[in-house]
Amino acid sequence: MSALLARTRVILLRPSLPENVGAVARSMAHFGLRELVLVEGVSPTHPHALAVSAGHEPLLHAARRVDTFEEALDGTGLVVGTTARTMPGVDRRAIAPDDGATLARDHGGRVALVFGTERTGMTNAELRRCHQVMTIPGEAEACLNLAQAATICFYEWRLASETPVAGERPLDAVAAEAGLVQLAERLAEALATAGILKPREHASKLHTLRRILSRARLSPDEAAMIASLTRAYLQHRVNEQAP
Repeated sequence: MSALLARTRVILLRPSLPENVGAVARSMAHFGLRELVLVEGVSPTHPHALAVSAGHEPLLHAARRVDTFEEALDGTGLVVGTTARTMPGVDRRAIAPDDGATLARDHGGRVALVFGTERTGMTNAELRRCHQVMTIPGEAEACLNLAQAATICFYEWRLASETPVAGERPLDAVAAEAGLVQLAERLAEALATAGILKPREHASKLHTLRRILSRARLSPDEAAMIASLTRAYLQHRVNEQAP
């Protein structure tokens, strides 16, 4: 299995049709993806899901089912979401799956590839939680179902995996998402303390900081160093204000 495929986690948010889950598993197996996580929704071992997987039941038996999106993202470094609609209030440009696959390949860390529920897709809040959003080009009045959309993305992941980036970092050399979230929060606090970040801008700028840090491909040591510097600055400001 290629490095990109091995470090990609497929996440389904609240899937309602077991047949779709089985079809996604079948497609994952074909293109070489192995890790599947469901956030709520149907069981990955529902009889209809197992039947549609067409011999790939082990992938479904190995799938995890968790309660929250954050739990599903635990341990990943780059979060790539998918949507078929316009995104009011989501402050980023959607890219095509081939560009998303290249971004994931070049990132070097663990990747979450996220698909929303069949009826409504990902919420705006969930899309804002992603570092990048992908849209499959098509007619405005039509859309693909979950398994079809997933298959197109998996195909692009497979193509990207066959042209690995030179000097790709090992998995443990890229800071995990949980650490980057904490670092972004620290940086936002420091910017607010310095008067650079206004209270009304906090939420949007926090998302921006998360994306910047993810794209920077920081190592754990690099992230820890920036966090230490930020803590030192905040403590210095506290000491300055002390009577």
